[in-house]
Amino acid sequence: MYYSVLILLSILCNPLLSYAQKMDTKLIANKSVKPNVLQEIKYRTIDITGFAHGFKDSTWLYLDEVAIGPTKKTRSVDSIIIINERFYLKDDTPSSEKHKYYVIHTKSFSDYKHFWVDSQSVTFSGVKGNFRNSLVNGSVPQQVSEAFDRLTMTLVKDIDSLKRNFGNTDSVELKKTLSLEAELIQMSARFIEKNATSVVSAYLLSIYCKTWGLKTSKELYYKLSQANKETDFGISVKKFIDLNKEIDIGCFFIDFQQKTNQGKAVRLSSLTGKYILLEFWASWCGPCRKENPNLVTVYNKYKSRGFEIFGVSIDISASDWEKAIAADNLPWLQVRDLNGGNNEAVLIYGVDGIPANFLIDPSGKIISKNLRGGELNKKLKELLGV
Repeated sequence: MYYSVLILLSILCNPLLSYAQKMDTKLIANKSVKPNVLQEIKYRTIDITGFAHGFKDSTWLYLDEVAIGPTKKTRSVDSIIIINERFYLKDDTPSSEKHKYYVIHTKSFSDYKHFWVDSQSVTFSGVKGNFRNSLVNGSVPQQVSEAFDRLTMTLVKDIDSLKRNFGNTDSVELKKTLSLEAELIQMSARFIEKNATSVVSAYLLSIYCKTWGLKTSKELYYKLSQANKETDFGISVKKFIDLNKEIDIGCFFIDFQQKTNQGKAVRLSSLTGKYILLEFWASWCGPCRKENPNLVTVYNKYKSRGFEIFGVSIDISASDWEKAIAADNLPWLQVRDLNGGNNEAVLIYGVDGIPANFLIDPSGKIISKNLRGGELNKKLKELLGV
């Protein structure tokens, strides 16, 4: 139903002194720049010296900074052609970030490698056809990330195999899946505790806090180093802890307010007294967009009988969101706060993947969740007739 991605990570970062000195001198000469701003900005030229074995000369490689924060976007950084199986890439964008996450890839992404960077220079060695297992030397967080991957990979593969082959239909296999997932959480929690000072631990917790739930996430958050708590990842986890209400079937809905695509602030409670489908989605979510035509059909069928949909987008681009609303002809109330995965409603309701929804009855109680296709129509027919 949703995307849940376990990402391999790697290394690369730091400044060329001569470049940093030049840039600092230029800024100091600019009297409009305040001294405290100069202190905050660190000029880090990230140098990547690479070996790309098995690639033809003039093959293009691209370097992107990957969006790992809840509101960041992936950024194109550099590109180069391979000559004699060698290449050199760099990122000389001014930044105060201590750690960055990159991907090196071919134009078609037939070969790619994700990795963390925390030092001024790294070396990269990859082989065509096996680029995802490239070696990256020079980054401590990359080493931590790869250790986590080695530790959990077998469990992750076993869980994925069970889900693909049996789904949730076989009770015996489902029990196995749940047992393995519980083991994976325990293993991951021990890893985060052991590596509490690594940014990778803060990152992993920010990715999985909604899946692991409030209790586990809170326990792990308070074991992170203070420096990790102050990263974007740590701040994201703390926001989840502060806002999450552990809402499930049988609970009463928690109200919130966000803006429509016309800029009007609307509360979920403005629709009380009806059956409300609280629908979480995004313009970039393929399964969400595939489900939209069914939602339109159901909405048109039952809206005159006291049914409404309240759409909450986790987009960070207002224009992409508005284009998707228009393209899919969505007639119900749509709101957003453009904070991506840190959308306030997402954190309140603990949504760990999209599409996701909660069906609320006229009294305000949640009576079902994650209804799709024929299941949603069947439930509404049971409640409203037709």
